[in-house]
Amino acid sequence: MKVSLVKPDLHAIDQLDIDTVAIPVFEDMRPPAGLTGLIDWRLCGRVSALLVSGQLSGRFREAAMMPGYGRLPGTRIVAFGMGDSREFSQSRAREAAWFMSDSLRRLKTGAFLTALPGSMSKTVPPRAGLEMMIEEIGRVFSADESFQSLDVSIVEAQESHRELNDLVSSAMRRLRGVWK
Repeated sequence: MKVSLVKPDLHAIDQLDIDTVAIPVFEDMRPPAGLTGLIDWRLCGRVSALLVSGQLSGRFREAAMMPGYGRLPGTRIVAFGMGDSREFSQSRAREAAWFMSDSLRRLKTGAFLTALPGSMSKTVPPRAGLEMMIEEIGRVFSADESFQSLDVSIVEAQESHRELNDLVSSAMRRLRGVWK
């Protein structure tokens, strides 16, 4: 598994070689922010339209898939409900990370882009969110033969990259030792 950090910028996202974009959606955040807001903008408000129509609510553990319409590097977009941002905690972030990872494994994704659960709501610090995300991805994908070639890109603010890169390096060393 390879994990890389990407700045929240459409030009940087366009350079990625991914098949899926996984976006977190909170029930009470309108308009969408973070990665979800960037994707919504690129899709000319498609995510917002789904929210307004009620086809997507952001309810916790909700999942909805839509095509990328050729406007993104991935062919499919999966929106994952995070629930109410005021109730989002570290335990809920872990459950969301597991749910996202399990859903993406079932879709047989080989490379995906996502944001850390809770990063938009500021309720989960980026370091804790990344640790949880890597642990849950490792736990879910480790039994799968595609685990070694899995490519995960995580959008996070540029100012967090230095601290988070150190965490990614140590987590990858740990995973290689455990899952060989």
